[in-house]
Amino acid sequence: MKRFTKYMTTAAAVLMATAGVASAQGVMKAEVPFAFHVGSQVMEPGTIRLRFLNTNRTSDAMIVSNYDAKRAYTVLPQSLRNAPKDWVASGAAKLGFDCSSGTCFLAKVWYGEGQAYEFYGPKKKSGETILTEIVMKPDRAD
Repeated sequence: MKRFTKYMTTAAAVLMATAGVASAQGVMKAEVPFAFHVGSQVMEPGTIRLRFLNTNRTSDAMIVSNYDAKRAYTVLPQSLRNAPKDWVASGAAKLGFDCSSGTCFLAKVWYGEGQAYEFYGPKKKSGETILTEIVMKPDRAD
């Protein structure tokens, strides 16, 4: 009986440590020097943090927050697509903003692995999209 209790205690400790690491990996931050749209909302410039609504990524919904401005918005991606080849080659997690209309919109999020999340933006009349890229870094979970 003592042996079983010892194994269960060890297993619980390992699960708790793993959960802490997994949730920390889900929070990313980036310094964004300009205001941008997240869906229909405007996010102020500053330290932007992104995390999945569900920390184990079973939901695609993301929370985009700026703690200094005390704003947070939940956004649903339009689709999952392959990340741009230059992003994959760099290996750095990135945010992509579509600034072709004169106003910047959050267009893509890539966590440095897997596919990139693409978000709804304004309809384009014609022309090429200007994508502004900002590197994200892992952040501690709050």
